[in-house]
Amino acid sequence: MAIDSGGGGAKKPRVDEQGDRSEAVDADADRISALPDELRQRILTHLSFKDAIRTGALARGWRDVWKSRWAQRSSVEIHLCSHDALRRELDALAREPRPRCRLDRFSLVADNRKLKSLELQRFIKYAAECRVVDLHVDLRNTANGFAFRLPLCSPLLMRLSLRRMCIANRFYKGAQPFRALEFIQLQTVSIYRPAFHKMISLCPSLLTLYLCDCIFAPFVNLFMPPNLRNVTMTNCVGMLRLQGQRSVPSLRSFRYRGEISNIVMAPFSLPRDAVLADLYIQFARSVSEQDLKKNLCNSLPKDLSGLNVLTICCKALRVAFSFRNDGANAQLPNLNLHNLRELQLLMLEMEAANLADIYVFFKICQCPNLERLFVQLPEFGYQPTEGSIDEVCEEPQVDGLDNLATVKVMNFSWCCAKVQLVSFLLRKAKSLQKLLIVSPNVTPPDVPGVDEADLFYLKEALANGRIMLSDSDDAATQPYHSEVFIEF
Repeated sequence: MAIDSGGGGAKKPRVDEQGDRSEAVDADADRISALPDELRQRILTHLSFKDAIRTGALARGWRDVWKSRWAQRSSVEIHLCSHDALRRELDALAREPRPRCRLDRFSLVADNRKLKSLELQRFIKYAAECRVVDLHVDLRNTANGFAFRLPLCSPLLMRLSLRRMCIANRFYKGAQPFRALEFIQLQTVSIYRPAFHKMISLCPSLLTLYLCDCIFAPFVNLFMPPNLRNVTMTNCVGMLRLQGQRSVPSLRSFRYRGEISNIVMAPFSLPRDAVLADLYIQFARSVSEQDLKKNLCNSLPKDLSGLNVLTICCKALRVAFSFRNDGANAQLPNLNLHNLRELQLLMLEMEAANLADIYVFFKICQCPNLERLFVQLPEFGYQPTEGSIDEVCEEPQVDGLDNLATVKVMNFSWCCAKVQLVSFLLRKAKSLQKLLIVSPNVTPPDVPGVDEADLFYLKEALANGRIMLSDSDDAATQPYHSEVFIEF
């Protein structure tokens, strides 16, 4: 590094100027550090966690103050079991001095049937005054019909979880946008169209929407916030129609599990131009194929070629490809899944026709980059109907499984269709490194009706270690969607 010793360059500060500047900084630092610990900690409670850490650069006396900024408490967990507990908790919160200390989390669980709407709003108002980050309200055994009212202002709120209440329209007048809110979870919540639309419109930064056992009355059109990426629906009643507000919606992940409660409308409708990266579709066994045919294909995006992860049940699998047999190709999405890396098949039934559906899937969808395959077979109480395997004994010409390295088959038993499926995978997956089979019967029995060639492939793979047969699940090898559906 060159040092300028003459004119023409930046002048080196004189020692006395530098000394004066240092003394001024030290004097300011001394005044800040002279504040009582309690006051400095209270200052930090008004800052975000990141900014609180940064105060360590102010002066030596502030270096570790952020570690004790929650000298009081960083979260409040309230469980109301009786009316006395309700009064005690409300009185305790009312006695706390203002301004309130900031909270990371406020959780209210109410088992008290005597909780009133105004008392609920007092708890929520307290949480808002504490600029809570994570708000959780669970009205377990209270009377039905409680309407949730968002606080008028809560600038730091990032996560909102609600259970057993309704979302009513009249409670959002004057509310400010919740610009930090990224995650909303609703369980057993009655959702009315105008109210839900208003609630979501106040959350421009929303990334994830999780709906469990909710009731849409009767259906809800939701204009998605610009950043909404993940939507999960499980066991909801009614219909949710997601609509994008721009030409390319931000939605990347959609997971659905449940029934079809209305034969006229599908339980969901996604933007036709959405570009999904992961998709989970599971219908209950009781759902009829005729109802699915009426609703399913027009409810999905028109192009699924961008999928990286797909979980699909046997009902949806059957319906999708029956459209091709009926000559209704125009209603199907693009099923060239050249980006697919992981596939999970939820086979609630496993008979000859189901095996044929799997063959058709691999023949039509072309998954050249598929690396991981998970097959969930029916539980062991399932009894297949009488039928012959002859109709599917001729396998299709499938050349797209060259990159398949890992296969896991759950609930395997030594019956014709299941043995033939495993034999098919052993023959077609040239790069297969491990095939995990979870079965209560780890010794291959003599299975009547099973093709000798199929059984030979399995026994040979068992002998050379290509198949790992176990009577218990391997927790280390789980599908991407293994923990999709969470509960409170």
